[in-house]
Formats: sequence, structure tokens, C-alpha cells
Amino acid sequence: MAEAVNLSNREHIEERVLAEQVALMCRLTTSPLTASVVIGAMMVWLTMEDYGPGPALVWYIALLLVLLLRWRIAATYLRKPRGRAETNRWRRAMLAAAVLGGATWSVAGSFLLPHDPTREIVMSVFFIGCTAAGMGSQAPVRKAYACLLIPFCLPYIVTQLLLGGDRVVVALAFMVYIPVVLVIAKRQTDSIERQIRLAIENESLAAELRQERDRANQARLDLEVQLEEQKRSTQRIRELNVELERQAHELRTANNDLEGFSYSVSHDLRAPLRAIDGFSQLVVEDKTKTISNDTRHHLQRIRANVAHMASLIDDLLEFARCGRQSLEFGRLDMATLARYAAEQARSTRLNEAVMPTIEIGELPAARGDEGLIRQVWVNLLDNAVKYTSKVESPHIVVSGYEEGERLVYEIRDNGVGFDSAFSSNLFGVFRRLHGAREYPGSGVGLAIVQRIVTRHGGEVWARAEPDKGATFSFSLPKPVLRAVG
Repeated sequence: MAEAVNLSNREHIEERVLAEQVALMCRLTTSPLTASVVIGAMMVWLTMEDYGPGPALVWYIALLLVLLLRWRIAATYLRKPRGRAETNRWRRAMLAAAVLGGATWSVAGSFLLPHDPTREIVMSVFFIGCTAAGMGSQAPVRKAYACLLIPFCLPYIVTQLLLGGDRVVVALAFMVYIPVVLVIAKRQTDSIERQIRLAIENESLAAELRQERDRANQARLDLEVQLEEQKRSTQRIRELNVELERQAHELRTANNDLEGFSYSVSHDLRAPLRAIDGFSQLVVEDKTKTISNDTRHHLQRIRANVAHMASLIDDLLEFARCGRQSLEFGRLDMATLARYAAEQARSTRLNEAVMPTIEIGELPAARGDEGLIRQVWVNLLDNAVKYTSKVESPHIVVSGYEEGERLVYEIRDNGVGFDSAFSSNLFGVFRRLHGAREYPGSGVGLAIVQRIVTRHGGEVWARAEPDKGATFSFSLPKPVLRAVG
């Protein structure tokens, strides 16, 4: 891949070098063409005396047309940038025009030589001057100067050799002159090409440096923006932390106040309730007084409601206690706790016609407060036994499994069930989905379960369908294994 990129870069540089060489030759052509017009006019003046104005003017007009053609080609090429293929076509056109120009100049040296030796020497000097002037304009492009020089001088050399005499020396001098100036021209071409290539490479390097500088500046700006955003985010996080800490403090204070209030109210209500129950019992059992059956019935209802209220107070005290009690974490054998809770649940339903079947599977061990987690199992299994008490074959299944970074435990029954749309109401204090006459209870047991499990970093949820049973689940964080040694 890197070699392909380097090859593409080299081809691009070569294409630009060629384009710059051709453009430079076009720009340098204007001055020599102007000088050629003047020198051509002087050569016409030198030849008119021997050949008359006709041939000299015809040659001069032909020369002007060739010079105009070369100028036109150079000017047209410079009008817009060219691709590699198009540049090569224009280069060939310019070389052909140079050959044509050299051939046109050679006509004067071959067929219009003055008879006067002085004028002939002057014309030879003009020839040398024209060839030297052409070197500067044609040197940027390889072979361009040879295309001009060889058609320019070769007919002149042949003519001098044919005339013989002293002219042979002139011909030999020109034969030596041609390779010398061609070597000089080649060196100029190499030098110009190196300079153009170096300029292009420097330009590419400068462009890359500018791009790197721009990228560095952009990266710096992006970093400044990110740092500013990070500062704002950090400040915002600090403010949120302060606000969160304030709210947490207010929440802790409110919870403590609420639990303290509940505890105090519950204790304060016990004395009046005991008094009401005690006086009601005295009235019922006082044999010296005759009371009607309606009165006795009302007193018994008073005592029953007092007992129910006392049970609510006890549950409320238990709810407050599980929120205030400090946690003592240790390893929990969840299967043993579940079996204990199952026995407790059965013992409270000894008078039931049908005892439920409780199946306890393998349960993964956990970490937590043993007393509180035992209370979770007792409340959930007691709840399952209670709501399966009216089915023909009550069956309860206890299972557990690992799920990611937590342990999940499920108590599934085939009891009365409920509508899952109301499952969020189950875990509130005194929230019930069934009437107290159908299924007695205070509505605090599941709230206690949620309070305990939440304090352990877990969750509680339930799903069910009416008359198809229910599944209560809770999760605890998976214990972290510590490396030994």
C-alpha cells in the first residue's frame, strides 16, 4: 500500500515537472521570437543585393509565419492547466514547430548566402547568435534545443562543405560547435529540471507542513474545547454531588424522623389499645351485669379490631426495626434459611384442611445479615402458603440461580395469583390486592421484604396471573471471592 502511494506521488511529481518545463519554455519563447523578427529583417537586407527583394521577402514572410505559429502555440498552452496526456501533445507540437523554425532559418544559410565575404561573415555571426539565443528558450524541455539547432545548422554545414575552399573550415567549426552547445543545453535542461522538481517537492513539503500545522491547531482547539467541557462537566458533577448529598441527607433525616415517629406512635398507641381491650373484656366477663347479645357482639367486634390494630402496630414496629437495624454480613446458607421459613409457614397453618407441598431446590449461598434474610424467607413463604390455602393441591417451589453479578431466588406457587399490572402496589406499606376477610394479614410483610433486600443491594419483583399462581423473586449481589495468600 505504501509503495503504491509513493509510486502515485512520484508520477504526480513527474507530471508536474513536465508541465512546468513546457510552461517555462512557452514563457521564454516570446523574447527570442521578437529578436528573430529583427535578425530576420537584417538578413533580408544582407541578401537583397545579391538575390533581389523577391526571394528575400518570401523567405522573411515564411519566417514570420513560423514565428507567429510558435508564438501562438506557446500562448495557447499557457491559457489553462493541462493534463499529462494533453501536455505531451502540446510538447510534441512545440518540438515540431521548433524543427520547422530551424528549417526555415536554414534556407537563408543554404540558398541566400551573400556573395560578398564581409556580408557572409556577418550572416555567419547572426547564425551563431541565433543558435545561442535559442538555447535559453529551448533548454527547459529535453530535445527541444536539438530540434531547433540541427535543422538550423545542418543544411548550412552541408552548403559550406559543397562550396569548398575556406568554407570547409567554417563547416568543421560548426560541426564541432553543434555537439558542444547540445551538451551545454543538456546541462541547462538537467539543472532546470532539478530546480523545478526541487521547487515542487518543497511546495509539497510546505503544503504537508501547513496541513500538519492546521491539524495541530485544530487538535489544540479541540483539546481546549474538550478541556473546557471537562471543566464544566467536573463543575456540574461537583454541584450534582453536593445536591445529591444534600438530598441524601434530607432523605436520611426524613427516614429517621419517620421511623422514629412510627416507633414512638406505635409504642404510644399500645397503652390505649390495651386499656380498650381490657375494659371490653371486663364488661363481657362481668357476671354481675346483664348485657344484651347485641352489646356483647359489639364488644367482641371492638376486641377483634383492637387485636387487628395491635397486629398492625407490631408489623409497623417490625418495619421500622428492619430499617434501623445495623447489618452484620456473613455467609448465608440459603437452603437452610428457606427450610426454616417453610417449617414456620406450615406451623402457622396447622388448622388448614390441606397442607401445601413445599419443594426446595438447590440454592446458591449468599452474603448478608442472617436474621434479616431469614425474615425475608419467612415473609415470602408465609405469603405463598396463605395464598395457596384455597386451592385443591397447593404446591410451592423454591429455586435459585446465578445471573451475571447477582444471585436470584424465586418462590413459585399455584395459588390465587393476581394481575401483574398491579404488582408495583404489592411492596408498599399496608398495600393489599385481596380483602382481609379472604386472606388475613396487615399488608406490611412484603414491604419489610423490599426494605431488607434493598438494604442488601438487591431487588424484589413479582409476576403472576389471576388463578394461575404467582412467582415472587428477589436478588442479592454475588459474593466477591478474595484471593488467598
